[in-house]
Amino acid sequence: MVEGSLDIRWANSTDPTATPQYDLSFLRYANFKNGAQQPTPIVGAAALENCLVKLGFTAEDANNWVRQVHENNSVSIRNVMMPGERIPEYGLQD
Repeated sequence: MVEGSLDIRWANSTDPTATPQYDLSFLRYANFKNGAQQPTPIVGAAALENCLVKLGFTAEDANNWVRQVHENNSVSIRNVMMPGERIPEYGLQD
């Protein structure tokens, strides 16, 4: 497990009629290396919610994060514990 913050940005928020596209960036707190990380794209609110559930959030919390992204165009979730098997999806290396 790697601790850090998960930043979610609504990439196409200027077109609210389009299928939502999000960019997720995981920023580890300790032993940061390899420079800037490429964001992981997610398409659709249901896919974002599912991704958050897979990261260990409850369905209710995941739904609240998606709602907050839609209200604010982005959100930063602190103190996220990223499972080791998910690390490569975020361009991170141990």
